[in-house]
Amino acid sequence: MLLKLFKALTQCVTIILIGCLSRRLALFSPSEAAGISAFVGRLAMPGLLFLAMAELEIDSEAWRLVAAISAAKGLVFAITAGLCLSALCRRTSDSVPFAERKATWLGRAGLYAIATTQSNDFALGLPLCAAIWGGRFDSTIYLAAPVQLALLNPLGFALLEAGAEAGVEAAEARLLPSGGGGG
Repeated sequence: MLLKLFKALTQCVTIILIGCLSRRLALFSPSEAAGISAFVGRLAMPGLLFLAMAELEIDSEAWRLVAAISAAKGLVFAITAGLCLSALCRRTSDSVPFAERKATWLGRAGLYAIATTQSNDFALGLPLCAAIWGGRFDSTIYLAAPVQLALLNPLGFALLEAGAEAGVEAAEARLLPSGGGGG
């Protein structure tokens, strides 16, 4: 099993490296790269997702796998956001007001939490799942991405929006006199 896992990881890393090299060496023009991206994103991937969902046979083990993947991503999301928000509470310097730190760290918490949980479930998950379970849960991996998109990303976007709102409030507080209303 370890040999199969190593082989799957080697294939994934090799494909990623080939993609990086082709980008660095400019093997594809920007219009060709855009065409490949459009084909994969608008035609091939939705068709593959539809086919996998149509053929999906869900049993209790499959749901446990989806739940485990979702719980792991949720835990990583919460830890990342928590660490960023704990940085908000630390006193970095007296020259930076709390409102400005709040704006910076709320946005960072959302951005970092999304970044740490954004894995390529299809490109990495499918080969690894096939190597470990022999293709038994291949179609189940297609359920992991919607969980990310429907649950975790909106929480991250909410943190980003809260950070932007706090930034506006901090900017307004700097512009308004400390006495309040004018008049």
